Amino acid sequence: MVESYLQTYFPVSGEKPRAVVPILESKFRQLQETGSEAELFFMNTFRTIERLKDGTLEDARLFGDGYDFQITLAPAYVLAEVKGVRGSRGGIRLTEKEFLKAKEFKDDYCIAVVSQLEAVPRISVFFNPLEVLTLSRQTITSEQTYYSSPARRW
Repeated sequence: MVESYLQTYFPVSGEKPRAVVPILESKFRQLQETGSEAELFFMNTFRTIERLKDGTLEDARLFGDGYDFQITLAPAYVLAEVKGVRGSRGGIRLTEKEFLKAKEFKDDYCIAVVSQLEAVPRISVFFNPLEVLTLSRQTITSEQTYYSSPARRW
């Protein structure tokens, strides 16, 4: 990725740039990397957030339930959704599941935005995010094509 960046923004005169491997150009991959970096930062720094400092972090990312982490604060808990922004400015998107969980859990749900990932990361936390953030509803309609084989003995 660094090589691709340097070739794009600082080309060497007379040198033919090497082709970039398709996986490095994937927009989805870039989003995944940003999200993963933000989540890792959150896991390592969540105790700096006053309300969460005595909590126990449980990873819920693979469950797809509308939040990334559950922080247990006996006898209560907070659900946390982590969003990453490469620079100091940028927007975030919530899935329908994330929006509905935020609506259901209100003050027990937070969005942690980790920004400035390319410099010194900074975390901003919003409890009851639907009350404190301005969000506009956007709908994307897409068609998905798939290919399947007939049933057979494998």
